[in-house]
Amino acid sequence: MTLDAVLTRSPDAAYRIYDGQATIVLPAKAEVNVLNDFGSAVWDAIDGKSTLGQILDRLLPDYDISREQAEADLLEFIAALRTHGMVS
Repeated sequence: MTLDAVLTRSPDAAYRIYDGQATIVLPAKAEVNVLNDFGSAVWDAIDGKSTLGQILDRLLPDYDISREQAEADLLEFIAALRTHGMVS
């Protein structure tokens, strides 16, 4: 996965964001996931149009983290979302 990737959320995933944290439900897997603030912001920004790099550029100013660390965290997070079938 690279920062050039454009992802879409799974149509099977239902979600709500409460107090900055996304709760994602995958009914077919009977799975519920609660994301931290950064993960929730990434999840909310996945729109099927923006690249991961564009999402990172938009979110980075809101977090006290280096670009290198944010990029590594983002790619690791996206890999986890893909493993759970939450994005494609």
